[in-house]
Amino acid sequence: MTREEYLNQLKNNLSSLTIDEQNEALQYYSDYFEDADNDEKIMAEFGTPEELAKSIVEKMANGLSKVESETKNSEDKSSFKRRTTDGILFYSFNKEDVRNLLLTFSAAEVVAISGKNFAVETRGLAEESLNVDLSAEGNLSISNNKRVNFNFWSHDRKNRVVPRILITIPEGISLKRFKLGIGAGKFESKGISLSYEDGNFEVGAGNLILKNISGNKTSLRCGMGNMEISGKLLNQTNIDCGMGSMKVELNQEVEDCSYDLKIGLGDFKFNDEKQSGVKQFFEGDKKKNHFSVNCGMGSVNIQIRKEV
Repeated sequence: MTREEYLNQLKNNLSSLTIDEQNEALQYYSDYFEDADNDEKIMAEFGTPEELAKSIVEKMANGLSKVESETKNSEDKSSFKRRTTDGILFYSFNKEDVRNLLLTFSAAEVVAISGKNFAVETRGLAEESLNVDLSAEGNLSISNNKRVNFNFWSHDRKNRVVPRILITIPEGISLKRFKLGIGAGKFESKGISLSYEDGNFEVGAGNLILKNISGNKTSLRCGMGNMEISGKLLNQTNIDCGMGSMKVELNQEVEDCSYDLKIGLGDFKFNDEKQSGVKQFFEGDKKKNHFSVNCGMGSVNIQIRKEV
């Protein structure tokens, strides 16, 4: 059976899922085939298309079979579900138990999708390289900040599987604190919508794409990577850009927004206003939604349009 035949049969057995869920699953496993570059081995790992489809449907429904329940230590009574099968790790948490979401990733590809509860699924990461913890105070921490073997991207490695992490975030969740840090990897949100009181987003040399957020207090930091943010950034927003690129697209009233700027050799754009070179700019009065921007040698582009 060829890869194309396998994926076509897989698609035919996912008809019970929504179109978005089908597309997400097919893209995920298609990318996995591409990265592994060993179709026979991957088919043997996944089993028949029917078997893989059954596993996907069960996960989407949060009805995983062979799930091991564990109770954490006395300081943290929150329970979670976990399964380890053929290199797959799966964790699930009730949304009512999570107040703060703290994410830190190094050289992995991370995708966030919408669902009923919080969940984490990984492939290509050893269990000891992944840290998942829900504290009694409601802090859900997910990280792979331990050293990652960069041979994942080496031509000398026969099975070049990029570490992948799939995170499910409840639709419309309201968080007290949302922290997200990306090193040399990539984080992309697809179809999620959330709000927070305090947000801190940072990218080093990687890529961060975060859409449909609404925050009251936000800090954005970009080193040499790329950051794309969309939604609403209210009250105070601090932006620091080194040598990277930052694009911020907001759906809110531009008349309620102001900014101050310190710029080195980079470029700054605020709607139709453009500034570059070494300069400082301070408006006389801060409006209720204010952006404080430090731009070194990179570029910061803020576009604010109120949708009718």
